[in-house]
Amino acid sequence: MMKKKLVFNLKLYFFRILIINFLSFIYLSETYAFDFGFISIQSFIYSISIYLVYFIIFFESISALLNEYGLDLNFYKLVLHNFNNLNYEYMGHILYQNVNIIYFLFFSTGVLFFLEKKKYNFSLKFNLYSKKQKFFFVSFLIIFLLSTFNTGFSHQIIVERVKGLTNTWTEKDLIFNKVKYYNQLVKNNIFRNDNWYNNIKFSLIYSGTMPSGDRRIHLIDNVKNFQNFGKIINQKNYNNIYIIINESYPNFRDQNLKNNLYQKIVSNNSDLRIQKFKRKWNRSVTTQGTEMEFFCNKEVDFNKFIKEDLKLFLKKNDCWINKKKNKNLIYIHSYNDTFFNRSRYKDFFKKTYFKQDLIKMGLKKCDQKFDGICDHEVINNMNKFVDEKNNNFVIFLTLNNHIPAEPITNKKYVDCNSNSTLNMNEQFCTIYNNQMFFNENLSNFLRTMKKNDLLVFFSDTPPMFNKRIRIHFEDTIDIYFFSKK
Repeated sequence: MMKKKLVFNLKLYFFRILIINFLSFIYLSETYAFDFGFISIQSFIYSISIYLVYFIIFFESISALLNEYGLDLNFYKLVLHNFNNLNYEYMGHILYQNVNIIYFLFFSTGVLFFLEKKKYNFSLKFNLYSKKQKFFFVSFLIIFLLSTFNTGFSHQIIVERVKGLTNTWTEKDLIFNKVKYYNQLVKNNIFRNDNWYNNIKFSLIYSGTMPSGDRRIHLIDNVKNFQNFGKIINQKNYNNIYIIINESYPNFRDQNLKNNLYQKIVSNNSDLRIQKFKRKWNRSVTTQGTEMEFFCNKEVDFNKFIKEDLKLFLKKNDCWINKKKNKNLIYIHSYNDTFFNRSRYKDFFKKTYFKQDLIKMGLKKCDQKFDGICDHEVINNMNKFVDEKNNNFVIFLTLNNHIPAEPITNKKYVDCNSNSTLNMNEQFCTIYNNQMFFNENLSNFLRTMKKNDLLVFFSDTPPMFNKRIRIHFEDTIDIYFFSKK
């Protein structure tokens, strides 16, 4: 009896492994949550209990959607607080591009439910089933086949995935096709579970760089610690102060790429005095959290920050920027003022400029999922925002490198196909070129600064790819203070 039960349990176990791996290979081979292979820790755990299988399938499907572009539960908390924080076009894009996750959820639960109901006693002889059962089976099969026809999934993609798993790439594939699965699959073969394989591999490759990942972030204490913004800025009575918060700065762990980005800023600026710092980034509240931390530089309540009038909040919390009201306070953002309720900023800053304001000023738009003004247009027209030549305090929050990023320049600063890091992901190449172009324009602006001016340049977060992709970026934020010697 025990032997029969054991055999039956093993049967269930391997059926579940087979189904989950097959469907995850078809639909989810590139997602954060499912990098299954037959050699996969998740596969074995999930297959122990059918209830655990159902739970994990649902939970990780949701997780895959949330993490596709770095979204997490905190983001959705902000959305539930105020639906104006939601970019509907962007969310539609995410769901549209990831409909494969919905397919996985539907087919995996449907197949497993059918098999469990039949207690895995089913026949391949079609004529043994009733008309109703035949109808449901044929309908299910048709839906399955039709699910392969959408922009995020095609027969060509299946072919590419199979070639990756079987290591059967041709020279033609590698030369004429943008084979984004090559680096992920051909090198891993059946070991498709990046969650452990690639993390180990790239941890070794990047062992001499700044740490990446929650477990190693404490090592930042070994580098030059960041002091608070207010303390450094107030060390000198600067005339004009420019703050640039760069959206998703691509701080690559590849030191050549990282250095190229930095050199593009400082080139032809031999008279600069530069201070460099590193700091941790807020994993809970991303961009608006970065703004809040800059405004206040101390522990404050983020939930109150996003709800309350900004002027009142800064005063109540005695934030250091509130003491800069003697300056001509200016806030610029390349996107809409409704996003994250930034219209509140108009009560504190003397002047604010958002997308519609910048359009009226004649600045050009850059077409992307976050459809906003070109960041280089802002930095190149900075003189239009400061009516007064002196005593300005300008905060500029950029936009263009928000993923999914679109190319904003025809300039190519590097051959991405020949660079092992940039060739891993098409977005890596896009954000790198975009950032090089912006840094080039920033360099030009630095040359126009006067002797008593200050420019502070830092990022909100690393690019918010999912964790397994984000390993290619430093898990810290570089901060630069630029002034004239």
